[in-house]
Amino acid sequence: MKKNFVFAAAITVLAMAFTVSAQKAPADFSGTWNLDTAKGSLGPQGAMIKSQTLTIKQEGNKLTIATKTERNPPPADAAGGGRPGGGMGGGMGAPAGDQTYMLDGKEVSVDQPGPGGMTIPVKTTGKWDGSKAVINTSRTMTGQDGAAMTTTTKITYELGADGKTLTVVRDSESPRGKNSTTSVYTKG
Repeated sequence: MKKNFVFAAAITVLAMAFTVSAQKAPADFSGTWNLDTAKGSLGPQGAMIKSQTLTIKQEGNKLTIATKTERNPPPADAAGGGRPGGGMGGGMGAPAGDQTYMLDGKEVSVDQPGPGGMTIPVKTTGKWDGSKAVINTSRTMTGQDGAAMTTTTKITYELGADGKTLTVVRDSESPRGKNSTTSVYTKG
């Protein structure tokens, strides 16, 4: 009887060890990543980007991403010399400068400066989905007519099996509609 109990306990421990090792551990996105403009689906803003580099520092559940974008000059016939589609400075919806995200599933709320001196409340939640990092952001601002307008963005970071490719999928929805881009970066 005692041998059967010891054997059953050993089998249980072994099964638990296999279960834990079969789960995907979070990926380590640390490093310098260069946008491959020939891959992915960059949308209309893709033609404006000459190069883009992400420098990612990861410490446990803390992900810091520095984005540097070099743009192509606007076409000579562009109205007002501006860039079509506007953008947020970082290109393809990526904020300019350093962004820090906590991947612990807790919501973080901050107020960001907006146009005309207004303040825009921004709520961000970062979490792991297996080996993927998923960042959900919601921004709500009040329009000129007094109506609240909310924009949501879901950014998914996924490391390729070789560890040398990073795919970033951005899905956003605003009063203007839905938009999705896929950016492919190579480690450099």
